[in-house]
Amino acid sequence: MAYRGADGMTSEVIARSLGTNPVLVRRLLKDLERGQLVRMRPGKDGGVQLARAPEHITLDLVIRATENKGGVFALRQGGNPNCPVNQNMARLLNPILIATDQAVADTLARTTIADLTAQIPQRGAQ
Repeated sequence: MAYRGADGMTSEVIARSLGTNPVLVRRLLKDLERGQLVRMRPGKDGGVQLARAPEHITLDLVIRATENKGGVFALRQGGNPNCPVNQNMARLLNPILIATDQAVADTLARTTIADLTAQIPQRGAQ
């Protein structure tokens, strides 16, 4: 959407570009709308456009709007409850996983949609 400009586009165009189903794209767009990152226009002439300038949309905002909470890394439940290694994994790994998730979030927070869009060659400039 940032590449295409202020007019926005439709979920069908986005889906075609991604090679996926428009229904999946609409679900993600609804999440982005709830996160106040896009505005959806319903109807025959509908579409979607960014709700903020691309300079004000960081990748961490996109991830928070579209992904399940709980971080990038998580421990799986289960395992042998009698195993001393299994019994200690959560205690040992949780601080590491929390720090890793924070490092990922910090990196994403420093990258905006405008940063990424600026790196895409403009049409005809290739």
